[in-house]
Amino acid sequence: MGTAPAPFLANLFLYHFESKYVQLLISAGSNRAFKYHATSRFIDDLIAINDGDEFSKSYKNIYPTQLELKLEHHGDHATFLDLDITIKEGVFVYKLFDKRDKFPFHVVRMPHESSNIPLTIFYGSIFSEFLRIARCTLLFEDFIPRASELFHRMINQGGKANVILRQIKKGINRYPSVFNKFSKSFDTICNEIKHLNG
Repeated sequence: MGTAPAPFLANLFLYHFESKYVQLLISAGSNRAFKYHATSRFIDDLIAINDGDEFSKSYKNIYPTQLELKLEHHGDHATFLDLDITIKEGVFVYKLFDKRDKFPFHVVRMPHESSNIPLTIFYGSIFSEFLRIARCTLLFEDFIPRASELFHRMINQGGKANVILRQIKKGINRYPSVFNKFSKSFDTICNEIKHLNG
């Protein structure tokens, strides 16, 4: 841990056992291998969706006994990487998840306007973060609190409200497919963002 190649070594280590196990299932003509089609892993975080509990039944056969596995979520709710996912009436409802929100101390996020960077990068980072929030959120009522928090944080960090709103408009105009799911006009989105924590 802590070395530059550690994530790559962890990926290779885990992939070796996973690949070997799936190949074993395929060679045996078992249909169980297909149950892993929606299983994803990023380094040591793994999510198994719609697998009929196949992973929970088989993980002891996949990994060596020395490897300690922790089940953090089971059922209709889980967090995986930057997403909080809940299954509601057969629909995957996802929103942004940030474990830093639960830290008992202040975390510096995003640059300050007075940083030693060009203003285009300062405002461009707001554009990028706003777009990320929209892409990682299904419902408008989950999107607005995150977007409003970003808006007010960046004003507190020296940003001008009208320029930030222009960045938001640019994001909506450049990537309309990301925002169409909210079925809201630009004016509605901006008014909600400005007034939620204002």
